[in-house]
Amino acid sequence: MPRGHLAVRGTGSPRFSDDRIAAEAVRRLSWDAAVPKETVKVKVERGRITLRGVLQDAHQKTAALEDVSRLFGVAGVTDRTRIKPK
Repeated sequence: MPRGHLAVRGTGSPRFSDDRIAAEAVRRLSWDAAVPKETVKVKVERGRITLRGVLQDAHQKTAALEDVSRLFGVAGVTDRTRIKPK
């Protein structure tokens, strides 16, 4: 599997719409104090989430990935975030 990709396999659960998954991902990120508000953009296609944005450190990056990878109906996560150089 390419670097920056996380595969999540479901157990035959019903599929949510991409819009519903995206809305839930944005909500989860907004509730996480470790992820600065409006720094991570979410795109969903066929149940696969892509995250983009610039974060301050690896802790923020890990928190964002964990937030969205646990959502029901997510087929996988592609991480296109990067850490701001110091």
